[in-house]
Amino acid sequence: MPKEPIPFLWLPLLLASAALGTFLVLTGLFSAPLVLVLLGIVSVYPYRRRAAAAKHLLWMLILAFTLWLLREAGLLLLPFGLALLAGYLFNPWLEWLQRRGIPRWLSALLIVTILLGAVGLLSALIFPTIFTQLNTLVKQLSNLYATTASYLESRQFFRTLARYGIPPELAYKLLQQELLPRLEQGFQALISSLLAVLTGLSRVLTHVVNLLLLPIVLFYLLKDFPKLRALLVEVLSHQAPQALSILRQASPIVRTYLGWILFVSTLIGLLSGTLYVVFGIPYGVMLGLLSGLLNLIPYFGLLILMAAGAVAFLIAQSADFLRDFLIFALIINGLHFLNAYIVEPRVLGARIGVHPVVLIASLLVFGELLGFAGLLVAVPTTAVGVLLFEQWRSSAAHASSITPVPPAPEQDS
Repeated sequence: MPKEPIPFLWLPLLLASAALGTFLVLTGLFSAPLVLVLLGIVSVYPYRRRAAAAKHLLWMLILAFTLWLLREAGLLLLPFGLALLAGYLFNPWLEWLQRRGIPRWLSALLIVTILLGAVGLLSALIFPTIFTQLNTLVKQLSNLYATTASYLESRQFFRTLARYGIPPELAYKLLQQELLPRLEQGFQALISSLLAVLTGLSRVLTHVVNLLLLPIVLFYLLKDFPKLRALLVEVLSHQAPQALSILRQASPIVRTYLGWILFVSTLIGLLSGTLYVVFGIPYGVMLGLLSGLLNLIPYFGLLILMAAGAVAFLIAQSADFLRDFLIFALIINGLHFLNAYIVEPRVLGARIGVHPVVLIASLLVFGELLGFAGLLVAVPTTAVGVLLFEQWRSSAAHASSITPVPPAPEQDS
């Protein structure tokens, strides 16, 4: 027998909803992101099979909650993120070794040992020097500001302006109202940036417990990555088969680009830093680290690096500024030229075939929306978008080519 509808069911539902809303507002839980997402999921979940819009909204709520959780957790999830990235990049190698009879756990243990040994060795050799050079840079920047401000307020500076016909009264007014405030703002911005770098490095080092978990998490993710991938495929094949198809097409592009850019950035950082130190460039180790990090950003990374090098040489008050800057520019531009025009085309080929204009536009858009993280994800995201666009265009052209042509109307004789 069909169930009879309960009369006036809307009344207790309305009262319960009002009571729940009042409780959330009075307790302050109404503004909690977790509560809002849970309310949205509970409200939409019963309608996921009745309307496509409800299903899409449910996935958007889950995605928004995941992004919020990643942002709030921050460094707590750093070991898991690094381990997941390593598992994704090294999985083809592990499968290749497994096909040759080497147990997966043994190859995973070997990769973890090599990675940790390399990172530990580089950290012991580089990070103490980096902290020392950053500390020296902050002190020299403060001294340079004090020297510059003292000179601008000296009589010699006003005599120099008087030679060019600028009255002392006007020069003093411009100095106090325009020049000194802007100079102070610029120096404060530089010092704040350097202190932010020091603070960021210190924050990473303070999460020693999380970093100690990295080898364990990395080993298990490398060993069990096929199980994780199979679970993801099983879920998406039932819930979102189209998303699974897109992921399968995008995965080779993303893996190739990420693996190559991380490898070549590390290599450029090591080679450039070594050459800077050999040629006696000021802050050579720090600029080498910056060269490797900024190599992750196409085009703009090199421009930012050149500007940072010029500022560092000015702050260091280098006696041979022109010589240091020319050597610095030749080293980093030479390495970028070899990578971009000789090595990279042979390795990547046409798999990351994005036009430079499209790439620059995507860097500007992603950088404006997501900041530094947007600059890092712009290239693989744009490459996947270009791939999907080309597939859509080819399928549309194929569909139009096989569209039957209607017969011409018969003419009356």
